Amino acid sequence: MTMMMVLQIVGGFVLAAGVLLAAVPELVNRFKGPNDTPLTVPKETGDAIARRIRWGWLIAVGYLLMYPPLGLGWLPVLVTLAVVSVAGIMTARLMGLMLDGLDMRQLFRFAAESLILGGLWAWFVKLSA
Repeated sequence: MTMMMVLQIVGGFVLAAGVLLAAVPELVNRFKGPNDTPLTVPKETGDAIARRIRWGWLIAVGYLLMYPPLGLGWLPVLVTLAVVSVAGIMTARLMGLMLDGLDMRQLFRFAAESLILGGLWAWFVKLSA
């Protein structure tokens, strides 16, 4: 088994863990309230979505392990880091929008992230060619 396959397998597990924690953040945040009481889900939709977004970094690490930078220069590495970071946050935010309901602020942020990801992806493709 090559090193690339091992990274992709590990990346798949990290990605799955990030998606699971973004889908059910109470698995980890169960007892973080005062006096070790269960943490309640925020009543505001935007806040409920935001509690999922913190797991976007774990999703991004999974993406990075599965799709490492193409090329050895610093520019492909930076572009890849930017793409996987935005993609991880977008994945967690989209899960929040689907599971918690629509919130206009979160929807606008998702749209802005989509534009950023589209620009980064176009730049990435241009660098890869």
